[in-house]
Amino acid sequence: MGVIDENWNYEFDIEATEKSSNIAFELKINDLCESVLKAFDYGFVNIVVDKDCLARNKDEEFKLLIEKNKELKHEIEIKLKDLSQQQSQYENFKRDQKLLEQEIKETHEAFLMGRKQYKKCLNIYYSIESKSNEMQVVFIQFFTELKKIGESYSIYLLRNSKTHQYTLQSMNPTLRIFKELQRKLQETNDVPGVLCWIRQAFISHKLNKNH
Repeated sequence: MGVIDENWNYEFDIEATEKSSNIAFELKINDLCESVLKAFDYGFVNIVVDKDCLARNKDEEFKLLIEKNKELKHEIEIKLKDLSQQQSQYENFKRDQKLLEQEIKETHEAFLMGRKQYKKCLNIYYSIESKSNEMQVVFIQFFTELKKIGESYSIYLLRNSKTHQYTLQSMNPTLRIFKELQRKLQETNDVPGVLCWIRQAFISHKLNKNH
């Protein structure tokens, strides 16, 4: 015990050891640096990239939202313009309708007054005896404003509601010019003119009858 083996090499190569340690240290440092870089690459760096990407997405979404809002605003403006035009058209329609109603009222009143004066002036009675979708039967009696029994000095006219064509259907009393007046009315549809002819013929008939 306590005896040193002769073969034991007790000399140390300090430089080699230091060199080996330095190499090992450098490897360790390199490993740590690599680990740190990986941490940055997969950790902090990714977070930054994600934030940039998120920011870009937000910017793009914001831009898209702005464009969408512009489109919606444009559509709303168009709708409001259409609504304004429709409102204006409706107001014009109401005004025109009111004017038309007033015009119809005045025309109807004038027609009633004219008919009254016409009947009084011509001393005739007339009425629509019957009507259907296509035809109307008009009764006219001369020399009276009220319908007289016996229907003397009267005529019946047929009026086509679609073509407004009049036809002399009958005459009481039936005079010799009846056929001629039928033809004349059929050709010209001149109701006032034919009525004047009939009135004059009835006057002549009355005068001849009295004599």
